[in-house]
Amino acid sequence: LEDNGSNWLTYKERLIWTLTHQGLERHLYGTAQKLEELLEVDGKWFNKEEPTKPLSRKEIREHETKIDIFVQKEATVRCIIYETISQYTFLRIFKEETSAKLWIKL
Repeated sequence: LEDNGSNWLTYKERLIWTLTHQGLERHLYGTAQKLEELLEVDGKWFNKEEPTKPLSRKEIREHETKIDIFVQKEATVRCIIYETISQYTFLRIFKEETSAKLWIKL
């Protein structure tokens, strides 16, 4: 993306299609939701939606894997954007919490 935004239309379309091809467009638009962290009480782990039912080790691993996948996809979107913008633009947007907020600011 040029600093003056002169190629915004082509940049935007190319980026959207690149991320769509990789299954990452929901992160760009902010519709991919990160799972809530688990809750620990007395050495047992619980899902916040069901705080009375302790999770099994398998359920804990599955939950952590889903969080890891979300974080990895967020990082991939950021990397793709960061590699296609100037340092000047990077410095203006990199502190945003999510890739969707970063995209809006861009």
